[in-house]
Amino acid sequence: MNEQELRKVKAELDWSRRQFLKGAAALGVGAASLPLLAACSNNASTPTKAPASAAPTAEVPARKLEFQGWEFQPEDVKAHLAAWSKESGVPTNLTLIPNMGYGPATQTKLQGGATLDVYYNFTYNTGMFLEQGWARDLKGFPGAEDMLNDMFPQARARYTTPDGKIISAPYFNAVHTLMYNKAHLSKAGLQPPQSLQDVYDQSKKLKANGVKTPYVAYWVKEFCEEYLNVYLIGEGVKMWDDSGNPVFADDPKTKAVFEWWLAMYKDGLTTPTMLTDDPIKLATLMGTGEASFYVLHHYFLKIIRDLKDAPEKDNVDILYRIPSATGQTFQMGEVIQMGTKGEGRSVDDAWSLMKFYGWKNSAGKYATFNTWAKAAQLGAPYPAFFKDPEVIAAFGANYDMPKLADVFANGSDVQGGRNAAWYLTFQAKVGDRVHAMLLGQASPADTVAGLAADAKAAKSGI
Repeated sequence: MNEQELRKVKAELDWSRRQFLKGAAALGVGAASLPLLAACSNNASTPTKAPASAAPTAEVPARKLEFQGWEFQPEDVKAHLAAWSKESGVPTNLTLIPNMGYGPATQTKLQGGATLDVYYNFTYNTGMFLEQGWARDLKGFPGAEDMLNDMFPQARARYTTPDGKIISAPYFNAVHTLMYNKAHLSKAGLQPPQSLQDVYDQSKKLKANGVKTPYVAYWVKEFCEEYLNVYLIGEGVKMWDDSGNPVFADDPKTKAVFEWWLAMYKDGLTTPTMLTDDPIKLATLMGTGEASFYVLHHYFLKIIRDLKDAPEKDNVDILYRIPSATGQTFQMGEVIQMGTKGEGRSVDDAWSLMKFYGWKNSAGKYATFNTWAKAAQLGAPYPAFFKDPEVIAAFGANYDMPKLADVFANGSDVQGGRNAAWYLTFQAKVGDRVHAMLLGQASPADTVAGLAADAKAAKSGI
């Protein structure tokens, strides 16, 4: 049976299911019984827990869906919503708010009773939003398991919980990489660094050769938690045990990482203002040749190469590993979640929009992800995305696509525990701890111990 035939059969089954539910309602079957009846109409591989959309809503007119995101490529977001509305017949209303402060603003809206049917979110918010009743468990929704199975296996933990809930769908993915100025290294007789010690030693030599600030990274408080993951994953440190308890403090390599982190800042190998520098400023330093190394998401290579009046931008290249003991890196990504205010048909419609936006359109294409690839060379957690000719063309000469795909598939870790309900509390503490250390207010050992205590307290609800 080909894909078109499968879709036809699925559509017929979905129609039959809706008619069944409609008939059950007409016979006076209570709403509480409907999930069980709906489950009986599915095959044995379908979870018995039906989604909240299991209600007799086939004839209910579509309600306008409320979609919220942050202010990246707003015209593309509008185009995606328009395309889905044209396909589904369901109108949407778009709200865009700034990226900075997005989490607290969204939390305030939801606490106030606002209706958000589908919305962007940061991974570290997702478990808490689910626990608070602001986001829906997608387990049992038609196609949810297929969406997960379409991903790189190690990426799935971002969207699921250990107890089997499916709490989000992808918005975009990226991997932290090292970008380097190959002309600077060649002039100094150096090869790209392979370890943290190499980064330190080479930065010292490059600074002696006249490079003003050899190493730059986006170490603002909000992003220090990402770098904690980058550096510890690279050194092979296990951060959490199977129960989510912090075990990173038990590994002596963790203290060594923090000693390196402090030395890079204290010894003047970064900008003196790197705790507040914005990422475009840091990219510009790479383009002008004032910096030699930049660690941030892979797509910043495009940003550097697109700079104007940046004489060194074409000398900047990407290393498909983090200089570290393992070469492994952190795979980050943000997500979309479904709100809980919707009922009946609007829940079905919201899930349809989520699949369109965070997976495939009705033609089987990763339509939204292809747009992000063209706009900013963002990634996705789907292997087929990296083989799509449109995506390969969009990434162009900036990247070796097989190597980049291998980083997503084999050279990175999503740290699935970041979506735990308590993780946001821990995430908020990391920047304070790291900045205090870099400013000489705490030792590396004290910082490691403090972060472990923070994680334990967050996990226990203190």
